[in-house]
Amino acid sequence: METGTEEKKPLERWNSADTTLLCAALCFLAAVGFRNLYSDSILAEGFLFVTEAALVGGIADWFAVTALFKKPLGFPFHTAILPNRREEFINASTFMIQQEFFSRKTLFKKIGNLRLIPVFVEYLEKPATQQFLLNEFLTALKKYIKSGDKDALSKTISNKIRREFENLPAQELIQDGGRWLRDSGKDKELFKGLVQKLKATAAKPETRTKLQAVLEKFAAEKTAQSSGAFSLLMMGFAQMLNLVNFEEAATIMQTQLLKLLDELLSDSPFQRKTFEECRLKISELTDTAEFKDLVERLQVDLSANLPIEENIEAALSKFEQQILSINVKDFETIAQDAETKNLGMIFVKILFDLYNQFVELLKQDSEIKTSLEKFIYELTARAALYAQPLIGNIAKSALNRMSVDQLNNLVYGKAEPDFIGIRLNGSIVGSFIGLVIFLIIKAIS
Repeated sequence: METGTEEKKPLERWNSADTTLLCAALCFLAAVGFRNLYSDSILAEGFLFVTEAALVGGIADWFAVTALFKKPLGFPFHTAILPNRREEFINASTFMIQQEFFSRKTLFKKIGNLRLIPVFVEYLEKPATQQFLLNEFLTALKKYIKSGDKDALSKTISNKIRREFENLPAQELIQDGGRWLRDSGKDKELFKGLVQKLKATAAKPETRTKLQAVLEKFAAEKTAQSSGAFSLLMMGFAQMLNLVNFEEAATIMQTQLLKLLDELLSDSPFQRKTFEECRLKISELTDTAEFKDLVERLQVDLSANLPIEENIEAALSKFEQQILSINVKDFETIAQDAETKNLGMIFVKILFDLYNQFVELLKQDSEIKTSLEKFIYELTARAALYAQPLIGNIAKSALNRMSVDQLNNLVYGKAEPDFIGIRLNGSIVGSFIGLVIFLIIKAIS
C-alpha cells in the first residue's frame, strides 16, 4: 500500500552513528575556537586533540562501512565492494545456504529429531479425519465404478475363472474335494440325504408293485428253466393253493427295506460300518484312471456351460448400485449395524474396521511403528537431499533478481545495529586513543 511519505531505505536513514559523528564535528569546531582563544591552555589543546581524533575515527569508520555498499564521496578505489563483488557474494551466499544452513548433517539431525508417528496417529484418530478419508476413498471408488466397463470386466473375470478351473489338476481337485467333504462332514450329510431319497422312493406303492413284478418274473424264469413235468406240476399246485403269494412277498420285502433304511438313518453301528464301507469304495473309485478322466471332462463341460459372465455381471451391477447409493454421514452408525444385508454397507463396514485396525497397529505394534518411522525418515531425508540444491538455486535466483540498491539494503538491514556500533566505536575509540596519545606526548615533553 502506498503512503504519503515513503519510508527511507536503511542506508539512507539517519541514525545514532550519524548523530555521534555530527557531535564530534561540532566539538572539533568548538575545540578549534577554544584553542584560538586560549592558545596557552593545555585543556584547550587536549580538548582539540581528543575531538580531532574522535572526528577522524568516526569519519574513517563511516568511510569503511559506506565503502562496503557504495562509493563514499565518489572515491573510486576499493569502494562499493558488495556491488563490485556481487557475483562472488551471491555464490558464497548460495553455498552457505546449501552447505551450512541445509547441510546433510544438519538435515539428518533435524529429521532424526522429528517424531511424526504420534502426531500422525493422533490426526488419524480424529472422527473428522476418519470420515474425510473414508469419504474421499468412497468418492474415488464411485468415480472408478462409473467409468468402468462392466461387460469387459465381467468377461475378463469369467475368462480368468475358466482358465483357473480348467487348469486345476484332476487328482488335486479330487483330493481337495474329498478332504473338504470329510473335514466339513458334508459326506455324511450326502450319505443321509441319499438314504432319505431311497427311503422316500421305497415307501411308494409303485415300489411294492415293481418288487412284485420282479418276483413274478423271477419265478417264471425259474419255472421255465426247470425240467420235468413234476416241477411244473408242483409249481402250479403251489399257486393254486396260494402257497406262493408274490404280492405279500413284495410287501414284506418293502417293509424290510424300509427298516433297513431307517437303521441307516439312525446313529447305529450298522450305519457307521456302512458309511465307512462307502467311503472306502469311493476312495478306491477316485484312484482309477476312468474317474480322473470323468472329472477332467466335467471340468471342461462346466467351464464351457456355466453362466459365469451373466452372474458376475449381475453381481457387479448390484455392487455398483449399492455402492453408488451410499451417502455416508455417520460411519459409527454403519459400523454398529450388524444386521445389514446391503453389500455397499458391508463394504463400508469393512473399510471402517480396517481403518481402525490400522490405527491400533500404529499405536501398539512397535515393529510397525519402527518400520514406518524408518520409511518416513528415509523418504524425508531423500526429499530434503533432493531439495538441497533446489533451495540453493531458489536463493541464487532471488538474489540475482535484486537490484544493487535492494541487495545493499538487504545486507545492511540485516546487520544495521552492528554497522552503527562499528561507527560509534570509531568515534569513541578514536577519542580515547587521542587522549592517550596527548597524555603520552605531554608526559614526554
